[in-house]
Amino acid sequence: MANISVIWDIENVTPPSNNSLFLDSLWEYAENLGRVVAAKAYADWSGPGFQKLALQLKKYHFYLVHVPSERKKKNSVDIQLVSDTLEILNLYSHIDTIVLVTGDSDFRPLLLTLRRAGKMTHVVCDIKTASQELLAIADSFVDYRDILPNEGDDEPDAPTLAAPTPDYWFSALAETVGILTKEGKPANLGTVKIRMKMLNPNFDEHHLGFGRWGDFISAAVKQGVVQLADKDGNPFLKLPDSPDNRDKGVLQKGLKALVETLGELDGIREPQFHEYSVVSNRLREKKIDMKSLGFSQFKKFIQAADVRGLVEIRSEGVNNYVKLIGV
Repeated sequence: MANISVIWDIENVTPPSNNSLFLDSLWEYAENLGRVVAAKAYADWSGPGFQKLALQLKKYHFYLVHVPSERKKKNSVDIQLVSDTLEILNLYSHIDTIVLVTGDSDFRPLLLTLRRAGKMTHVVCDIKTASQELLAIADSFVDYRDILPNEGDDEPDAPTLAAPTPDYWFSALAETVGILTKEGKPANLGTVKIRMKMLNPNFDEHHLGFGRWGDFISAAVKQGVVQLADKDGNPFLKLPDSPDNRDKGVLQKGLKALVETLGELDGIREPQFHEYSVVSNRLREKKIDMKSLGFSQFKKFIQAADVRGLVEIRSEGVNNYVKLIGV
């Protein structure tokens, strides 16, 4: 069994209003990887927003590392966290797995060091703000929302959710390449893979029968979904000059329908928050089915829109709301 150390940069990944629920979920996630033998959390614990959290963390035997606000600079937490983790590496050889709760790119050298030392690294992050370069080094990564249990006003899991087809994922690939191109970022094979996993956490090319990521890319190129090009000896992906494939998949059509529905609910007003149930019913009237989009729940579909920067999410108690992000 693996021996786990949990290292948490609180200010980079701040739990939602229900701290206990997130802590239960984080601890369960870590224990599913092995036995938790050490846990540290870093923050200014004198802040009013963290005092209650500090008490809850102590129940899980977290060691709280205090970084006072008046002394804190950008690198203060980073330096302390890196120093403590390297101490674990040097003094506690029985710890072989690190769960790092952050998405900060400054910890990329740390993950490289842990990797060279043969340690397994798993990152829990806010996928909307996490560094793609950091996630590329980790053995695995997960958005903190995906480890939370389902609750509140959401629908039950779809009982028979069919596995998405290769064509579904080819459209997701084209969408990913389009997003990177729009952002002016290189769409090299490694970057595309990480971003696609960030946008679609359940994607796994092996489940589609492809032995490697490169095999999946080759199949997509043969289908004409994307094109493989070369610049200075570096291969990258681009969309074909023919009609755009980003909006052709069922998921992309569903996301487009969501944006249109929220716009209809807003009318001539500025974007407003709308209850999940209201939006879900409107989409159902338009014959938009979550199961056909590849989601077991409406909440997961909204999270997919959120991570793409299309909507904003807000929770109040057990009620969830979504708002169109103005363009």
